[in-house]
Order: sequence, then C-alpha cells, then structure tokens
Amino acid sequence: KFFGENPIYDEKNQPIAPAKWRFPGRGRVESQLRRAQGLLGQAEQTLNKLPIRGNQAMVVADIEDRKNEIDKALEYVTLYGKYVECEALYSVDNLLSLWDSLPEEDKEIFSFDPRSIDWYEYVYNIHLPTVITKGRVKTSPSKSSTKSRSSRLRNQVLDSRRQLAVFDLENTLIASNVVSSWSYLATKRLPKAERVKLVTKTLAQAPSMLALDRKDRSDFLRSFYRRYAEAPITQIDDDSFEMFSEMILTKSFPAAIRRVREHRALGHRTLLITGALDFVVKPLQPLFDDIISATLSHDGNTYTGQMKQVPPIGETRAAVLRRFAEENNYDLSEAVAYADSASDLPMLEAVGFPVAVNPEPKLAALANRRGWLIENFRPVAGSPSKLLPLGSRVRR
Repeated sequence: KFFGENPIYDEKNQPIAPAKWRFPGRGRVESQLRRAQGLLGQAEQTLNKLPIRGNQAMVVADIEDRKNEIDKALEYVTLYGKYVECEALYSVDNLLSLWDSLPEEDKEIFSFDPRSIDWYEYVYNIHLPTVITKGRVKTSPSKSSTKSRSSRLRNQVLDSRRQLAVFDLENTLIASNVVSSWSYLATKRLPKAERVKLVTKTLAQAPSMLALDRKDRSDFLRSFYRRYAEAPITQIDDDSFEMFSEMILTKSFPAAIRRVREHRALGHRTLLITGALDFVVKPLQPLFDDIISATLSHDGNTYTGQMKQVPPIGETRAAVLRRFAEENNYDLSEAVAYADSASDLPMLEAVGFPVAVNPEPKLAALANRRGWLIENFRPVAGSPSKLLPLGSRVRR
C-alpha cells in the first residue's frame, strides 16, 4: 500500500509497481537463477567472438548487467533463503510478562510496552520514509531538462580545460582497416584476372588473419605488412592520396571528424596514434596537430616490408602517449582518448577522460561498467561496404 501511494521511479522515469510476494522455494529459485546465469554466460562468449561494434556490442554490456543482477540475487537467496522457507509466529508474551512485572516507577523510565506504539504511524510515516531517504532512491520523475549521463560526460570531454585529445584511427575515425588499405593499393594497378585471384586468396586467409589479430595485434601487423615488400615508394605514395579521396573519406565518420575539429577549436592539441602506415594517414595531416604511425623500412626505391620500430598499439601506444605528453608538458589527467578496442585499454586508462567509440563487445562492457563516455559514430549513409575495396584502375 505504501509504495503504491508513494512510488519509487526507475531510470526511465517510470513508477515501479509493488510486486506480489511469491517465493516458490529456495531450491527452485536458485536453480532458475543458475540456469539464467549459464545462458547469459554462453551468450556473452558467443557475442564476444562476433565482429560486432557500437550499439550491437552494447548488448554485451546489458548481458553483463543482467549477470551482475543474477549474482546479487544468488547472494540474497543464499543469505536469506532459509528465512523465507520457514513459517514462524513470533510472540511477545514474555515481553509483556516482563512489562507487567515492573513497578510503576520503572514503567515510567523503561517504556517498552509494544502496545503503546502506533504501529501504523511508525511504519508508514517514520520507518519507510526513512528507509527511502537513507537509500537515496528516486521518489519523483526526473525533470525533462536533466541532462543524460552521456551529455554530462560529453561536456566534460569538450571542456576548455582539457589539454590533449588523442585518437585511434580504425573504427574510431573511419570504418576501415589495414587490410582494406592494402587491398586498395595492391589491386589498383593489377589486371582484372589478377585482381580476382588476389581478392579470393585474401578472403580465404581472413580467418587465420583474424585469429592472429585477436591473439597479438603487433604480431599481426608485422606479418601483414610484409606484403608491402618490393612495393615502389613513389607509386605507393601517389596511390595513397587517391585512396584517401576514393576510400578513406567515403568510409569516414562525419561525427568523428567534427569531434576532432571541436577539440582544435577549444585549443586542445590533437594527436592521432595509429598502427596504420604513415603513407596511408599522411593525407590526414591537416586535421591533426601531430600524427604518430607505423613506418616501413626501405632501400630508397622500394619498401622492404619490415617495420622500423614496434607499431604504436597496445602497451606501446600508451608508452608513446606518455612520452609525447612528457616531452610536450601535458598532464594526461586532462587528456581525452578515443579508441574502439579492448587492446587500446592501456591508452584509455592512461588519460583522465577515456571515450569508447563504436566499441567491440569487451570494451563496451568495460566502458559501461566504469562509466566512460561511449560514442557511436557512423559513416555516411550509402558509403561503400565491400569486404575488400579495390583500387580504381589506372588508365594506360
């Protein structure tokens, strides 16, 4: 009755209706909870293996929330299960006998006669209101003007007091990856028959490449970049600029590009740290103050396919960021970092304001749990969605 007249509101501003008390038995409830726990665990494992991101990946975060709720429910079942499995009638006969045995002067001093208490007044006007107040629950709908958590976090990120804004590239600024870039450059000057052969071979290798990428991103890049061995430097540089306009721009996230410009307008220094190769990201130089990328060694005319240094990813990316901040006198607690993958956690954890962009399932769940800002930037509607983009044919 009390909570029907004085409802508590949920996070969606809806009153929570008091449920009818049902408890079919501790064993049955525990069995149902453990079954649900197992099913959610299987669903989480399956989703973590799928190449999903952004809003789709947030399903994993929701599953994790449900798992936490079930874990808490199981704790309560274990703790209080025995209390609800028994029927007990509590008597105050002994208390009343003790009260009746007291002399009148003691009754004046020690007033513990339960019959003297207005229990309705106590429960409805004292006890339950106090529980609600101390529990800090929401007893009225939030005003429509109240900003969402995302809005509050976004305002913190886009605060003029921030000093440095750091961005990843793939799936953070553009819906592309190192394989797509290589595919474009590798096919641009090939005849049609050779193009088909190369694409077919690459698609067949996709599962093994994905497995290596998930196991160790650095090893994957070292292995994959060997495909650039003997590639002419001048040709690659020229084709990369064409790739920028034909592929990278069309796969970019307009909201992400705007975000970079917003940071620059606020006076924040913008830095791109990526495992992509320098000639791929060179056309992005006007957008950023600084770019740190992977580089290949060369003999003056052609690339060797060997990397000059460890690619800036994972722990290395965080180390590169710390060195950059130290050399330029930036406080990382006032820095913002944008990234999409759990492998970027070292960089995200190094700054005061981490932002998960189009996050993969693991990062989505972690960002949701830690209360980080989550952004879902999307490409322009109708942008190319080929598995392996092909370079435009060079007219001879």
